[in-house]
Amino acid sequence: MEKIIGKLFSDYLSEQSVATNSEYSVLAKSALEKEKELRNLLNAEQTGCFEELFELTSQIHFLEVKDAFFNACKLGANNP
Repeated sequence: MEKIIGKLFSDYLSEQSVATNSEYSVLAKSALEKEKELRNLLNAEQTGCFEELFELTSQIHFLEVKDAFFNACKLGANNP
């Protein structure tokens, strides 16, 4: 079952079009502006630390989305 859900998750990710959503676009633009603003305030050491934090946060978010997807699939399979 895990392999099937993994395949579904991979397909799910490849078909996402959230970037075309206007709300997403507004938030992404705002986030990019804030990131640029923050980077301009940081020295090289702080920038390195920020980039590491940003990567870790991205990995955590991916795992949260994956976990939610897997749990939803399992829940759906158990409640026909």
